[in-house]
Amino acid sequence: MKEYRVQFKNSWSEKNGDEVTERVMTLEDAQRFIAEHPETEYVVLERSAGDPPSIWSLLAPEDAG
Repeated sequence: MKEYRVQFKNSWSEKNGDEVTERVMTLEDAQRFIAEHPETEYVVLERSAGDPPSIWSLLAPEDAG
């Protein structure tokens, strides 16, 4: 099973104080979060459930929807 979270696509968003969440979610929830914040660019990170908390990989844009 895969887990997902969103992260800023660039450091400008982080410096700007845009919203981001550290919570683990489904891919559908990650896509919904991104759609609800069109003014900010995000990427989706993924990992296998049970992986160490620090292990995340960038989900390919074509897989992110």
